[in-house]
Amino acid sequence: MSEIRVGEIPIPLANYVFLIRYRRSPYYDIVQHLLREMELHYEMAGRGSEVIYTINPRMLQEEIEEKIRSEKVTTVNICRTILALLYGCKLREGEDFYVTTTSGGRKNYHIKVNSRTLSLMRSFL
Repeated sequence: MSEIRVGEIPIPLANYVFLIRYRRSPYYDIVQHLLREMELHYEMAGRGSEVIYTINPRMLQEEIEEKIRSEKVTTVNICRTILALLYGCKLREGEDFYVTTTSGGRKNYHIKVNSRTLSLMRSFL
């Protein structure tokens, strides 16, 4: 597993990468939940295809709060956890994922789920 250098990603995200890699709750739990969901969508579409998996952090927060009781499960922490996962796996923005912003300023994350991106995310954990 290659080491992430602090200069490669912003420092707050580097902290989240550390928290995910060392299996700290709730950050690791959020990533595991996302990975399971992405694998499920990929399986339903059929192997060999590509699926765009969209993450709405506010909706994800509602789903996660039912499973994980922690005051650290906030929209901001979920957004940072998602970005730490994406940059920590060395996914390429624009090619492997992209971020959209709603008119209200909220962000949605869109990940191109295929065998390559799934293997990168699995190896990150």
